[in-house]
Amino acid sequence: MMKLTKLGGLMTMVLVMMVGMVVLLPSMARGDDGRALITPHQSPIAPTGDGSNLLFLPLIITPGVPNIPIASLLIPFDANQSDLTGPASWATNYGKRPEIIIASNGVELAVLAQDYNQGTAWNAVLLHITPTANGYAVTQALTDIPMLDRVMGLAMDDAGNTYYATGVDESALISPTYPPLDTYRSDIVRVIKLNPTGAVLFNTDLDTARYAYNNNAEMIINPMVAGTARLAVGGNEIALVHGNNTDPDWNIGGQRHQKALSTRLNATSGAVTRTSSVWVSHSFDQRLLYDGQGIIEHHLGDAYPRYLVFGRNHTSYPLFHIKGGLGENNTRTRLGNIALIENDPVYGYIALFASESTPDTGDVINGPRNLAIVRINRSDNTLDPTLPDTLTVTSAGTEYTNRLRWLTNYSAASDLHAERPKLIGIGNDQYIVLWEQWQSNGSSNTFNGIYGLRIDAQGDILQPATLITTAHHLHRGDDAFLLDGRAAWMTGNASARKLYIHFVDAELNYEIVTLD
Repeated sequence: MMKLTKLGGLMTMVLVMMVGMVVLLPSMARGDDGRALITPHQSPIAPTGDGSNLLFLPLIITPGVPNIPIASLLIPFDANQSDLTGPASWATNYGKRPEIIIASNGVELAVLAQDYNQGTAWNAVLLHITPTANGYAVTQALTDIPMLDRVMGLAMDDAGNTYYATGVDESALISPTYPPLDTYRSDIVRVIKLNPTGAVLFNTDLDTARYAYNNNAEMIINPMVAGTARLAVGGNEIALVHGNNTDPDWNIGGQRHQKALSTRLNATSGAVTRTSSVWVSHSFDQRLLYDGQGIIEHHLGDAYPRYLVFGRNHTSYPLFHIKGGLGENNTRTRLGNIALIENDPVYGYIALFASESTPDTGDVINGPRNLAIVRINRSDNTLDPTLPDTLTVTSAGTEYTNRLRWLTNYSAASDLHAERPKLIGIGNDQYIVLWEQWQSNGSSNTFNGIYGLRIDAQGDILQPATLITTAHHLHRGDDAFLLDGRAAWMTGNASARKLYIHFVDAELNYEIVTLD
């Protein structure tokens, strides 16, 4: 693994906070092989290991009574204030932690939203949003759910059960000696299942559960570091993937590398069934997709491998080789997502991303960043060789010719770039593509607005690029979704304490619905 650079506070050492923890190790509980099992720091939930005495907070459930006010529940993440990074920003090389996570069945929504109100006792709220005669309303709100520092992922099954993951924010604690080697800790990540009324069906303490399943499992360290997280459910399986730190590398002074960590669990019992999947290090962004048979992993790989990863049946396949040296954090590429192709007997998946359409390297920006798609074969996971465009690059010292289809044609002279790509299937093998257009001149970034277009499963443009809105952003860390037959995404207004559902239909008409 290569050295991870330019992460700033992600690698901050707080040695003072470690001292008391290290000296306690001899008296801590240990597994059968002598490895330590500890709770290393103060946590918002009690460290019982099984979640039986979690801190329970006031519950709000009012089924059938619409419009529980958002202002009484949380201060949501506000992308217009706190997510203004563009193509010239180094931070955009890495995925962002989720903020407002949506699980949609096409009619109703489950929403797991981080709360930025320091006056409330909870860190996040789980909402149920349903259609009304006048739009949409919050009809159920749960504030007593088991929760650590951060939201990580959310999914919903056909029976109305919700599954979510939550993790600690421990970036300020990580050092070459903390956490100690072979030390599996309580309350680092938890995976929880709730029934439709909010009752806890299971609450899995993941680091210790991974150890119980496999005493050689990698430790969970600094979840979501230099990346993001996703959770998916399907076929009675839960998949969780997230950025993770490794054990210290003493060849470079004890610095910890970054990689992806995957866990699979039984969706009925919450028991761990697998502690690893495809290897991606560094993995700077992650996605998951249940395809009806299994859960697909999708990664932005900076090193080992340096390509966009299509992970099927726990095997990695390349979607797009990324220009630049092995472990060069500047990938000049943005992960979109993968959607299913329903009616093509050969090609079953379409993947969207953004990357520079030139082979040049050397600077943070080396040409326009354009949108592109590839198509993946159902049987052997190879790429469609009939797509009309190519891009030949040198990736990790080897020359590759990528086969793809460009959806935008920003030129070098324009200084325009596509960022935050989203792909939403709307049925009949048609897709709405959303992205942000930015103009970058040197180190400056100018946001020009959210754009959209509609394509078919071959990437043919059915509705040309159209400006959707300049008043709001797409979240870097949260996915768009299908609702009411339209593409949709959700944002928050922190000062007004509101949530917004944004809709784009097949003709690229835009509507915004306010939840206040």
